[in-house]
Amino acid sequence: MSALANEYRAWRRAQARADRAARSLVAARLREGLTQRQVAAELGASQGEVNRLARSSSAKDAAGEPRRWMTARDAADAVRQAHDDPMWALRMVVQARDHLRTLTDPDDVAEWALTPPPLAHPGFDTLLAALARDELTAAGHDVPPWATPRRLPDPWVLAATDQRRPRVVARTPEHLAALNVFVSAADLVTA
Repeated sequence: MSALANEYRAWRRAQARADRAARSLVAARLREGLTQRQVAAELGASQGEVNRLARSSSAKDAAGEPRRWMTARDAADAVRQAHDDPMWALRMVVQARDHLRTLTDPDDVAEWALTPPPLAHPGFDTLLAALARDELTAAGHDVPPWATPRRLPDPWVLAATDQRRPRVVARTPEHLAALNVFVSAADLVTA
């Protein structure tokens, strides 16, 4: 590879890092309860730009190639789109967590760990944060502030049917039960 190609790749990585920092900053302010309009005023940016930064996830990996793995933001988007199918939303969160397990490039991990916008459902917000914290810690990566889960005030049981609820509660990993999030350990495993 030529020196010019190496320089270009380094520039692309720096550009991706700057964009990631802007997206994370916006999402963090939204998680603090500010509106997009308020964040736009703080940044001196348009509300449309703040919306793009809050919602977008890079479609490229650290090397600038098309990304073929999900990020925490992709999982958050899937949860928002699931509407009436929480089990499908759970599968998307678990799939994103599984993709995190395969990442080795620090820039790819940083893209995965970029602050997602707040989720409408606090149970999924807490679950995503807990799974991200667990995986990032296990791999020796820094844990971003958004991945510090907060205990839910009321139990949240993610079961396909009411008949499964007691079984799900009994089979929930302890670290999730301590957060008042009840998801069967079997539902956290993919084939």
